[in-house]
Amino acid sequence: MRIQSLLSAVFNPIVTGVLRSPMHALASANLCVFSYRGRRSGKSYTTPLSYMREGSTVRLLSSHNTRWWNNFLDEAADVEVILAGKTFRGRAVTRVEDSEAFRAGIHSFLTAVPRDARVYGIKLDSDRKPREEDIAKAAGHVVLVEITLVD
Repeated sequence: MRIQSLLSAVFNPIVTGVLRSPMHALASANLCVFSYRGRRSGKSYTTPLSYMREGSTVRLLSSHNTRWWNNFLDEAADVEVILAGKTFRGRAVTRVEDSEAFRAGIHSFLTAVPRDARVYGIKLDSDRKPREEDIAKAAGHVVLVEITLVD
């Protein structure tokens, strides 16, 4: 088992438990609980992820090295997300192609959660905003998942 998988197996349930508890405020400013069904297996999955929210849109980032985002690649799918202790339903879609929407979503996410920029190889400028030239290079390795909340 890879060390990353081992760490996820140990820490994800702990973080998820905290985010679902009355103590969620310790971590829920930029961490959510994301739940979905595998499109082929039908199996339920739940994982804590960094997020940012703008109105009824929630954005998540990932890398091409993970595969969970494939469940929303061809068409939007129903998901559930716990944000700051409240449960919402939504429709998730994956963006991997370079486009204005892709770049704007990454810019918005990393402006709200700048600590994640390093994870995706995107540098911040002197105002702690993601550098546009790095975002332009991100399409080859960064995945944007956008959730439209429905309730």
